[in-house]
Amino acid sequence: MSSDRDSFWVVAAPSRNWDDIPTINVCGHEVPLPAYWKIVDLIEDGKGKEDVVQSVILHTGRKTVQVVMDVVDSVAENQQLIFRRATISNRLSMPFKKSKLISSSRNLRNQSYRDSQAADGALEAATQREKELLNDALAIAHRKEQMTKRDMSPDDRRKTISAIDHEMKQVLRRHQEVEAEIKKAKRLTALHKRS
Repeated sequence: MSSDRDSFWVVAAPSRNWDDIPTINVCGHEVPLPAYWKIVDLIEDGKGKEDVVQSVILHTGRKTVQVVMDVVDSVAENQQLIFRRATISNRLSMPFKKSKLISSSRNLRNQSYRDSQAADGALEAATQREKELLNDALAIAHRKEQMTKRDMSPDDRRKTISAIDHEMKQVLRRHQEVEAEIKKAKRLTALHKRS
């Protein structure tokens, strides 16, 4: 890139990027690549950060001083990090064994999956029991209807209908219990699907 100061014309943000100039995100600011490389060239030529900031501000205006300072500081720091020798560490890059945190997280996920499967199974079983109880209730109601059509003594009819009513009450009570199980299983299933 040329070293003249006019090559900073592309830094004049916040104007729109009409020419589709490629940009790079530096310190949370989109910087056009030609301007980025011009800043790198100036830093490599030995100019100080303040001089580079002054060169850029001539073309962007005083309102962008803080943004330009942040960008130049970040670019200078990046260049230092790129060319600095890596320090030798005594710390191992790879752990010898699995982290307890990773293992516990995996165990929690597996347990959640097993609980979800159990909740789905419980919901399916409860739904099946509800269907059976509803079929039983329909059969009892049909049997009661048949008893009213038969010729029986009033005492026998009363005893038979009383026994049928008692059986119907038991079926309805069991149906309420199954409905409670279904509600619980649905809550557990929804809870496991969210997690």
